[in-house]
Amino acid sequence: MHLLSIVVLYNCKVNESKTINSLLRAYELMPSLFHGFKLIIYDNSLLCQRTFLDIPFEYQYVHNPKNVGLAKAYNYALCVATESTYKWILLFDQDTKFGQNFLLELTSSAHDMEKDNSIVAWLPKAFYNNTLFSPSKMLWGGVNRPIDIQHIGICDFPVTTVGSGVLLRTSFLQVIGGFNEIYWLDCLDRWLFHLIYSLGKRVYITEAIIEHDLSVLDYNKFMTEPRYQNILKYEALFMKSYNSRYENYFLLIRLLKRTLILLVKAKNKQYAKITFYHIIKLIRDML
Repeated sequence: MHLLSIVVLYNCKVNESKTINSLLRAYELMPSLFHGFKLIIYDNSLLCQRTFLDIPFEYQYVHNPKNVGLAKAYNYALCVATESTYKWILLFDQDTKFGQNFLLELTSSAHDMEKDNSIVAWLPKAFYNNTLFSPSKMLWGGVNRPIDIQHIGICDFPVTTVGSGVLLRTSFLQVIGGFNEIYWLDCLDRWLFHLIYSLGKRVYITEAIIEHDLSVLDYNKFMTEPRYQNILKYEALFMKSYNSRYENYFLLIRLLKRTLILLVKAKNKQYAKITFYHIIKLIRDML
């Protein structure tokens, strides 16, 4: 399959990226899958790593020390895909692990559905600590709940997913003008899938499986205070932009519940304090 993929790094060495190591293992076992495959390594780290790369398939290394997040990196990949007529773009974060059949399962389902232009995204099932957390149903009030673990095929209900491991149709991304750089890092996936459904498009959930480290799933292990503040900021922006006033009121209840949970479970009690002051700010903005 003629496929362009992008892995976005931040403060991670190339040889320590779970995603890149998974790709290398897949190449060792099934090199034929990489015919027509190109990888973009978009590195937001402070230091350039160009001289340390040893990758056996076609790739391009791009270094941007300004840490522009995901959206700008993905738009760079979209430009490359457009210029080189790649029909598909496969998105990755740096910390996604998958098995040897991942690419085969993902691309096979896309190939089977290629002529159905209403399908614009192919999603793997994402696990953390053996628990499925994505894709998830988009419910009222910004609530997301994981889909049935047995579900495979076209979704007849709106879903969203973690962005890593998602295969997207290049032509659809061109129609929507690329990725919204307002959501430069957080809530970009929620924005994308909201747009997919608002335009009457559909997604396909494949048999492919990934293991992914997500900051909000383990505050003690993955989260930092600046990252959490950014998540809160763009969660509120998304809710204000695309959800009703009553759903935004419900967000306050959700945040209050989150404050209590963080107070009990998070080692760093600053997360609860940050959430509480964020609630106060939102209330003031609503008045």
